[in-house]
Amino acid sequence: MSDNAIAGFFICLGVYLAVSLVGDLQTGIIADSSRGDVDVRDLPGLFYVRIFIKAFIICLAIAVLLHAFGLIGDPFVWMREYLPFLMSKQR
Repeated sequence: MSDNAIAGFFICLGVYLAVSLVGDLQTGIIADSSRGDVDVRDLPGLFYVRIFIKAFIICLAIAVLLHAFGLIGDPFVWMREYLPFLMSKQR
């Protein structure tokens, strides 16, 4: 896949998650169709973990966009290099 296709996918995902993140923070409720809603008053830990995951994916989308424009290096190579627990085991 080309860098532009990957960047386009992550930008679409990042925009969707940014809109979702703002709505979740305004209401204090994350709507989940499979497990029910997560309310910040009932399950604050799970609520903030999900907010952190959404924010991480938004930051990753920005990094992929910057990589597509040639402004920074590949963020996936950086993650494999600096987060060794994400690397697959070689046999």
